[in-house]
Amino acid sequence: MPVDVFVDWSRVPVGFDVPAAMRRLDAAESLGTMARRVTCSVAADHASATGGERHGWSIETGSPVEACRDALAAASQDAMPLLVLLGDVRPSAAAVGTLVAAVDADPMVGFAAARLTGHSMGSVARLDFEVDREIDELPRRVLSELPGTYVVADAPGRCLLIKSIVTADFTDLDLRFRSVAGGLWHYMSRARRCGFRTVICNRVVVDAPSHARPCPPCTVSLRSLPEADRVLLRELSTDLERTLTEFGTASADAAERRLARALPEAYGVRPSLLLDCRNIIAGANGTTVAALGICRGLHQLDADWDVTLLTSKDASVAHRLEATYPGWQIATSLPVRQFTVALRLSQPWHIQEMVDLHAAAAHNLYLFLDTISWDAVYPAPRHLDGTWRFLADQADGLIFISRYTRDRFHHRFGVRPGRRELIAYLSCDPADYVRPDARKASRRDEYIFVVGNDYDHKDVLPTVDLLAAAFPYESFVALGPSASVAPRVKMLQSGMWSEAEIHQWYANARLVVFPSFYEGFGLPIVTALAYGRTLVARGSTLLDEIAARCMPSGRLVPFARRDELVQIVGKVLHDEEVDTVPLGTALHGGKPLSWRDTAGAVLAFVTQIAADLCRSQWRSRDHLVPQLRGAPMALTDTGLRSSVVETAGRS
Repeated sequence: MPVDVFVDWSRVPVGFDVPAAMRRLDAAESLGTMARRVTCSVAADHASATGGERHGWSIETGSPVEACRDALAAASQDAMPLLVLLGDVRPSAAAVGTLVAAVDADPMVGFAAARLTGHSMGSVARLDFEVDREIDELPRRVLSELPGTYVVADAPGRCLLIKSIVTADFTDLDLRFRSVAGGLWHYMSRARRCGFRTVICNRVVVDAPSHARPCPPCTVSLRSLPEADRVLLRELSTDLERTLTEFGTASADAAERRLARALPEAYGVRPSLLLDCRNIIAGANGTTVAALGICRGLHQLDADWDVTLLTSKDASVAHRLEATYPGWQIATSLPVRQFTVALRLSQPWHIQEMVDLHAAAAHNLYLFLDTISWDAVYPAPRHLDGTWRFLADQADGLIFISRYTRDRFHHRFGVRPGRRELIAYLSCDPADYVRPDARKASRRDEYIFVVGNDYDHKDVLPTVDLLAAAFPYESFVALGPSASVAPRVKMLQSGMWSEAEIHQWYANARLVVFPSFYEGFGLPIVTALAYGRTLVARGSTLLDEIAARCMPSGRLVPFARRDELVQIVGKVLHDEEVDTVPLGTALHGGKPLSWRDTAGAVLAFVTQIAADLCRSQWRSRDHLVPQLRGAPMALTDTGLRSSVVETAGRS
């Protein structure tokens, strides 16, 4: 099919070889057999080098905007499609034929734009530059992950075909614009307001050599227009901002950058990992111990990953993260860059946290600690049910810290076919818990230590009241709510003590009582046994599961109900025989898992998922996330949260 052509070479470098460029476009394999009329805008100092008149070519040295308007008018008069080339763009006849087919495939598609090569034939230029320019080109391999076309709005491509019906009915180009791209943007906006959209043809890659850094994108970004054009465009196209936000190329460009980072080998860089630790606190709790323990193990592995740890400023300072993890980037706000994998080292509490990770990486993984907040209801942030159902549907991988936790999650939120999961037990190695300075002879064996926090399921206050009444001459230390109880009971407000201080209470206790109804793993179990203490804990299948992975150090005494707790504690205090849970039965003579072992299992899982982009849920999330951004109630609490998340994160 014949086409008219407009070429804008008015801004090419001084050394640009215009005659050679004309010969390339006029060749049979390019536009020679299909270009009916070519209007070429060149700067005055290039005009003498054009080699004189060429059949069907018109060389214009005046305003390129006027030249483009004249080309549009000529195409309009003959109802011809117009191919617009901005800069040194070298389409093949096959590429132009595919663009023609793309606009003919739908009566309301008015424009078709091609993809362009990057700095090599193995790369493609980015779609847009409205967002960060850290990645200025993409591996060509990315195109195989994309749909054949995008349907967008107002995207003046550097290789753009305008449909004949559009050239016939939209003839004028506003000469107040200083650049052809600015005039075309307004032209496309007018046509789009009448229903004519633009398709980006992702299977059409046109050669557009460039030595510039960054590599020019396939479409002209708004920020690259002259300031006067941007002002005029906003004045004439009153829906410009909404069009850009909801229907422009920026969101597709962001998705493509995520895909590039998800293919680090094709892109020629190390795989990158974002560790989302925004839920850890400046003090010590189970979430913090688990997250930082895995971080410590990952750092010890020294894997060839580019790692960024995201946390709050308070937690970063309190745990000395920059000194603890040299070689890692410590971030206290969400980085603008893209990562191969984003791993949140605790369950999410708000939809926004998952939106953040979707924007950061094509692969989103989550460590899941327990379902306690959902079950108990009162500690849960608003809309937690919807948040975790979104997680169940959209996460690329879930890591559970016990079989018990995995089963609770499955019973509540189902099993999605194809969802990849891992059970990664936390460290049970005493070497990861025992602090040599924790034992103090002057405080040794003087008290019964009741462990928990101020949540109801920890059962701390009822247990302390019961035991203090039953054993009035014993001293108690209780980690839980700050409340005034019996005179010989010292209550420690949970979350207010350092890890070192808490370990002193473990190490010097005569007996440790852990009355919690519900745990995801039970770090107090591992800690008390690491110090060789006798631990009285509420019996459950979880207790058996964790005990099987602990060294035979100390004793683990189960109880089922409060009314038998007094009898069991009395027997322990009087050195009488009690039933115990067998320890180490799953070790088979080996060593218990360390934080390094846990991190190794996690890293292997991450690496396995990162190797298979086709199974990522990024496409599904990409459809849903824009809708979530339009739901203010779900996204009112953004950024690094403090009180709500820290409260919900304690377990």
